[in-house]
Amino acid sequence: MKKHLVTSVLAFCLTAFSVPSAFAQNQISYKDEILSMQPDLTSAELLSSVQALAKNTGDTEDALLKQIYEELKHDQTKSKEEKQQSGKIGTMGSSGGTVSVGPSSKGNFYYTASQTAYMNHGHVGMYYSSDVIVESVPETGVRTISTTLRKVDQGDAQVKSVTTSSSNRNNAANWAFSRVGIDAYSYNFVTNRSTSHIGDKNCSKLVWSAFKLNGNLDLDVDGGLGVYPRDVRDAPGTQLVRNI
Repeated sequence: MKKHLVTSVLAFCLTAFSVPSAFAQNQISYKDEILSMQPDLTSAELLSSVQALAKNTGDTEDALLKQIYEELKHDQTKSKEEKQQSGKIGTMGSSGGTVSVGPSSKGNFYYTASQTAYMNHGHVGMYYSSDVIVESVPETGVRTISTTLRKVDQGDAQVKSVTTSSSNRNNAANWAFSRVGIDAYSYNFVTNRSTSHIGDKNCSKLVWSAFKLNGNLDLDVDGGLGVYPRDVRDAPGTQLVRNI
C-alpha cells in the first residue's frame, strides 16, 4: 500500500511539472503566431512589452497575447480585402510607387498601402510643410522627404486632415519634425500605444504621438494595444482631403 502511494505521488509530480498548463500552451501558441506575422519583432521585445502591460493593467499575459493576435488578424483581414480591390502593394520607405504623394497643408497626413515587417500594415507620414513629409521608415527612423520624391501607387493612397485647431496641427507637425534624426525605427506595432513617445517608433506611432501630445487627440480607430497605420487612417476626427 505504501509503495503504491509513493508511486502515485511521484507520477502526479512528474505530470504536474512535465505537462504545460493550458495557460502556458495558449501563451506559447499566441506568441509564436504573433512572431510569425511580425518576424522583425523579437521574442524578447514582445514578451517584455507584454509583461510591462500586464503589471500596469492587471490583465494576464495570456489575455494580452490573445488580444495582440486578434488585432493582427483583424489588420491582416483588412489588408487582404484592400489588396483584392487594388491588386498591388507598395514598399514602405523605398518610394517605389508610380506617382508623387503631392502637396498638402501642414499637419495633414497621408496613408498608402505598404508592406511592413512582412505584413501590409500600410504606412502613414505627416506633412511638415506643403512639400515636405516627416515619416519613420526602417532604414533611417524618423526622416524628412520631399513630396516629389515620396512616391506611392496610384489608387492605394490618400491624404487626410485632422479635425482640430490649426495650432494643434502646426504643433503636431513641429513635434514630429523635432524627432528627425533622433528617433530610430521600431518594428513593434503590437503594443506601441503604451511605448514612450520619445525613442524608437514606427510610422503610425509618430503620427499618433504627435497629435496625442498636441491636442490630446487619439488617432486610433479601435483603441487597441497597437496603433496601426490603418487605425490612424480610419480614426474618428479625420477627414479625406483627396485620393491619390
